Amino acid sequence: MPLNESLEAFGGASFFSTLDLASGYYQVAMHKDDQEKTAFTTPFGLWEFTTLPFELSGAPTTFQRLTQSSMNDLVLRILLVCLDLVLVFSRDFQEHLRRLETVFTRLRT
Repeated sequence: MPLNESLEAFGGASFFSTLDLASGYYQVAMHKDDQEKTAFTTPFGLWEFTTLPFELSGAPTTFQRLTQSSMNDLVLRILLVCLDLVLVFSRDFQEHLRRLETVFTRLRT
């Protein structure tokens, strides 16, 4: 998303909240065929991730794409998504509380 669109979305906003979804990576199931690509060994055996590990090279981009698509109708209207951060913005406090509730509800589904 172009920077000027992001900045224009903030116009008139006075309240901002950032939500760090870093643990959300582990909520994304990996395709069964890709799990072996994450294999690593320890003294206790061979292990594979079944969920998206944060350390995987494409993980941030994949997670942003999933988050953005699940919030697509809200992007630029009440929030912005940047990797694992969601920035919610509003003009007044009561509106901000409603927007946060909307975002939290969406994240739970």
